[in-house]
Amino acid sequence: MTDEKQKRPDLGAAFPKKYKEKPTSFDMTGNIVIEGKKYNFGAYKQKATGKGKMPEGTEFYTFFKVDLAEGQADTSFDPASLE
Repeated sequence: MTDEKQKRPDLGAAFPKKYKEKPTSFDMTGNIVIEGKKYNFGAYKQKATGKGKMPEGTEFYTFFKVDLAEGQADTSFDPASLE
């Protein structure tokens, strides 16, 4: 392994699901680290209609769940929470 590869942090992993428990289960799950916090995500595979920027039939994933991973403190500031 080169020194350059050792310096790059592991930012997460995505796992396509071949065998889903239910038809409504996510097609891809995984985790990602953003600004030092780990998040879990779930995504569904879709195909482009050809009416947008991608050619018809192009496969892509749409993320429908992004949650702070268990044990990670949420330090975001919500101004609406102030009295």
